[in-house]
Amino acid sequence: MNEQQVISFFSTFGELNLVRHWQSLNMDQRRSLESQVAQIDLPTLRLQQQLVQKKEDDIRRTFTPFESYSRCGNLEDVKRGKKALSQGLVGCLVVAGGQGTRLRINGPKGLCQVTAVRKKSLFQLLAEKTVAAGRQVGRLLPLAIMTSPLNHADTVSFFEKHALFGLDPSQLFFFSQDTLPLLDRQGHLFLETADTLAMGPDGNGGVLHQFVRSGIWDQWQGAGVRHVNFVLIDNPLADPFDAELIGYQQRRTCDVVVKCTYRKTPEEKVGVVVQEHGKVAVVEYTELPYEEQKAMDANGSLRHLLANLSLFVFEMTFIKKIANASIPLHKAFKAVKYLDGKGHTVQADHPMAWKFEKFIFDVLPLANQVEALVYPREVCFAPLKNFSGDDSFDTVSRALQQRDRQVLEAVTGMSCQTSAIEIAQDFYYPTEALLTAWKGKQVTQSCYMDPKI
Repeated sequence: MNEQQVISFFSTFGELNLVRHWQSLNMDQRRSLESQVAQIDLPTLRLQQQLVQKKEDDIRRTFTPFESYSRCGNLEDVKRGKKALSQGLVGCLVVAGGQGTRLRINGPKGLCQVTAVRKKSLFQLLAEKTVAAGRQVGRLLPLAIMTSPLNHADTVSFFEKHALFGLDPSQLFFFSQDTLPLLDRQGHLFLETADTLAMGPDGNGGVLHQFVRSGIWDQWQGAGVRHVNFVLIDNPLADPFDAELIGYQQRRTCDVVVKCTYRKTPEEKVGVVVQEHGKVAVVEYTELPYEEQKAMDANGSLRHLLANLSLFVFEMTFIKKIANASIPLHKAFKAVKYLDGKGHTVQADHPMAWKFEKFIFDVLPLANQVEALVYPREVCFAPLKNFSGDDSFDTVSRALQQRDRQVLEAVTGMSCQTSAIEIAQDFYYPTEALLTAWKGKQVTQSCYMDPKI
């Protein structure tokens, strides 16, 4: 393009600020930037810009507490779920598109090391859980990981470098989510480098669409998979093959089961499970009105009691049915990389741009039947979000050690009083041989416990 054509092209988007450094770009860089802008979906961009202009009062919702839930602990559901696993009816879908920027690592968040003794990464824990769950039921269990364009190559390379952490290549699947443009405070596109638009992963809400689009749904359906357990990579207490959750869904014959826990405090940064227009829905904590956060019932308990943990089990038929359905965008003000006035790429140290995401919980209102199963927090929820403070490496390490002790004590029947402990994932999915071998064993020293050694 000549200079006039360039101006005309970018004027179409109302974004002439994108060509401030045009003269410094070589031909390949110019073509790259043109291509990036040309691929932007204009209706979606306009929707993003409208969302920037909306005030919080403009998007208030009307909902009531969700109270029709069950509590975990049904041994018949556990048996039913294990049978389904042994029959090859279950797969696990993991969202792992995030970078570890807030956690001060350079690469996918799944590379973060979280265990006390062996310093295992989130990815290694996930893989070892999958191997152990498969060993318990005597078959390979399918695992699909959704990456993002920002970390796909690094994620695949990490698994390959570590021999897939014991997984068989036939059971492991990778696919990538889409991205959306970031917008500045006024709702304009901006650059991350002189020839690169600032973009961000579009959230976990598109995972079911991408799962179907990738062809993995067809492969799993053909292999007999009927239930998909959904977890986030940054929650190392998440069970990728939760037998009770699967058994509960089979018994209730519902589209979706939400695995949740009770809210800890009114200020806790978790979404809330609600009833809205006759449907089960989730209101994200950033969109929950202050009075609803604090609302109490007559007994002094939080009125909105259930915390969404982004743990679900979906029926495969439901996934296919709603794969192309439209779900809303959510905005969040973030600190991101941008090109400054001197042509340098800078990582902002404070929020300065809007990021847009779709959330998986927004598929819930599309279901005919949604059930909720409540678990104790300490067995299923230890999110890694921050470098320090709440939901940090320290809190995750403590939660993992506490849970490891609980599991080891349940297997051995003996008290475990050690200052530091880490156990192999086999203890979480024990075979009869493991239970027999470890019954009555006393653990008295801080170490790594592995039944295979």
